[in-house]
Amino acid sequence: MKKILSIITLTGLLFSNNISGVTYFEFEDSFSLSRTYFTYKKDISDELSFKFQTDVGRLDDNVDDERWTGFLKKAQLDWKVDSNMKISMGMIGMNMLNIQEKTWGHRFMYKSAMDLYKFSATADLGFAISRKHGNLTGTFMISNGEGYKESNVDDNNKTSVQLVWGETKLNKNDGYNIGLAYSTVDVPHEINDETSDVETAVTGFFAGWAGNGLRIGLESNTKDVDGVDNSLASMYATYKIKDNLSVFLRMDDIDENTDDVAVSEEKTLVGLIWTPTKGLDIALNKSDWTKGDPMNCGDNNDEACDETSDGTTKLNFQFKF
Repeated sequence: MKKILSIITLTGLLFSNNISGVTYFEFEDSFSLSRTYFTYKKDISDELSFKFQTDVGRLDDNVDDERWTGFLKKAQLDWKVDSNMKISMGMIGMNMLNIQEKTWGHRFMYKSAMDLYKFSATADLGFAISRKHGNLTGTFMISNGEGYKESNVDDNNKTSVQLVWGETKLNKNDGYNIGLAYSTVDVPHEINDETSDVETAVTGFFAGWAGNGLRIGLESNTKDVDGVDNSLASMYATYKIKDNLSVFLRMDDIDENTDDVAVSEEKTLVGLIWTPTKGLDIALNKSDWTKGDPMNCGDNNDEACDETSDGTTKLNFQFKF
């Protein structure tokens, strides 16, 4: 239903002047188009505005499936109650990783940490209240919990809270921020041919700073699945050498515990971004990673626990219109 709605609505909106979009294109061993977003925005009045966004991409990023599909990512109504308070409803952006995603700032190459490792969806069907008091911004959200790509909906609602002190858009403005994100939801799991609800709680701490051409961010996240912890840390920095040339570095470290298997993974991403003209970014980047399975390691055989890859080198392109 979401895919049908996206296609029908997008056809009509293509003739509108309020459309914007972004496309991610890359070259590794061959050229590929990884993702395209179309966004339509409309101010209904001074207090009400509407955002409609489609997400067109691979059917599943984690499998070798070349099929493409379209999703309705946002159908969001924003009501500006006053200068410091906003209410959002519909298919809306999650409040778990939006600040960190802006601090990282390079979604066209890699998703932000929580999104990449599936600690949280980026959008969900629900209701949110955001309130600003001085430098402090708080957002409370209740949503279905499945995310915008899932059509199956259970009766378990997700509760999400975000508190952030400081500048929320470090990709555009200088300043700093520090914050907390927390969510909890009961997720159905099948155990011994029986389905039962398992509590899943995600806690994230994050901080960022931008100034003098340098932007730095770090985050520490924990995902508790029925008492079993999964941890995720990410650090990233971007330095603007000149107006159209930047260098960046990112390091991720994740420890996952699922089905009695513990997996440790470290990733490093480094590269150069060139912006030859407005609306076009070209990035040359190299990624390396190390994986380990500590539960299957011997006491004196730690080196055998690691599987090290030589990594990949890619060209990534971002087109904005």
